[in-house]
Amino acid sequence: MSEISLAQSVDIALELLGASGGVAVAESNASANLRWANSSLTTNGDMHERTLSIAAFVTATDGIGAGLASGQIRTRADIAELVARAQAAGIAGGASEDAAELFAGPVDEDFYDEPAVVDLSQLERVAGGLGHAFADDSVQFFGYAEQSADTSYVGTSAGTRIRFVQHTSRFELCAKSHERDRSSWSGQSGTTFADVDVQAHAQAVLEGLEFQKTRIDIEPGLHKVTLSSSALADLMIYLMWTASAREAAEGRSVFSATAGGTRVGERLSPRNFTVTADPHARGLETLNRVISVGTSTFASTFDTGMEIQPVDIIRDGILTALGSSRHTAEIAKLPFTPMADNIVVTDKQGHGSLRETAARMQDGLLITCLWYIREVDPQSLLLTGLTRDGVYVVRDGQIVGAANNFRFNESPVGMLNRIVDAGEAINCLPREWADWFPRARVAPVVIDGFNLSTRSDAI
Repeated sequence: MSEISLAQSVDIALELLGASGGVAVAESNASANLRWANSSLTTNGDMHERTLSIAAFVTATDGIGAGLASGQIRTRADIAELVARAQAAGIAGGASEDAAELFAGPVDEDFYDEPAVVDLSQLERVAGGLGHAFADDSVQFFGYAEQSADTSYVGTSAGTRIRFVQHTSRFELCAKSHERDRSSWSGQSGTTFADVDVQAHAQAVLEGLEFQKTRIDIEPGLHKVTLSSSALADLMIYLMWTASAREAAEGRSVFSATAGGTRVGERLSPRNFTVTADPHARGLETLNRVISVGTSTFASTFDTGMEIQPVDIIRDGILTALGSSRHTAEIAKLPFTPMADNIVVTDKQGHGSLRETAARMQDGLLITCLWYIREVDPQSLLLTGLTRDGVYVVRDGQIVGAANNFRFNESPVGMLNRIVDAGEAINCLPREWADWFPRARVAPVVIDGFNLSTRSDAI
């Protein structure tokens, strides 16, 4: 057992940092999970990690430097060692280009409270639902469920003391035929398993397998497609990850203007299509203060404690903001825009469920999820990847069977100009980025001329 609490470790670190100051972030990561394969529970477990990360400010010959160190701690001596390592790294690294005066952030009344714990009864509820699903032996079920509670204690030498708890749930269910020639997937994310209906997910994947009994050969090419909320989330998250003010201003991204500067203010879609990061989005709540031990194009250690406001990256089809730290905002000559760790994608003209949206398409392909997404060209944000677990053929507004899988080559920015219809935004689990970015509320969309470039042998 540790001799000191995580909140106390932050105070001790800041004390040891002395007059030069810095930032200390202690984290408790608690999680519990279930895994199943071949319609049987295989493993379950719970994990609890405690870490302390320190950014030590040091005086350099031409400014202020920031050195970083991170590790597990139990005693004051462990903290002192981390502080010494961070200070040494700061001296070796020299002045930081983003050095700025720390913001005097809030002081939370619950800062010294114990870390949050995982409610294991929620996993018991999921396990009970799986028992009913496994009774169907016509297929085999695979999947994963995890509930986590992450508690952050943030302190700065400017007086900031923040305690933040992030609850996250993730549920994935895959059904496969015994011959392994058909596979269907359904997933859900949130803050709790309370609203996860295991039976509804089971019914959805069984229905997918039933459609896949009818195979229809479809040639690669430019197709009209309906992307599920999960599939669109994976593409829009990549868009958000590259929406950097600095990279755009320096001519290194799809958001760079041809004549210099950025494309902020440019229309990207003819529709009222909006991409938002909002720390207060209901059911997707996340940290509303900057926590950064380290520097990137999006964040700076020196911004720690500053408020994160809701921001529309794209509003009604127009690029309106790019993510930045205070330093990179100055470089780009744009407002300071820290971004929350979630995404909400809506279309004001959109209405109806995924199936209703696909039905209005009349003829085309319904793509349920994507995987193995990789960047090909940063200047156009051309991505490549594969479809997975069900590409369904829609004719006269009805699903009539399933196609082969495909490799796609498409830009999530370029395709915005070809959205012709959309459904209602729902909370969904991004299939590709579930490990890193599970908080998403996204509308399904219909896109003309989606580039399904070659066939894939994926199931």
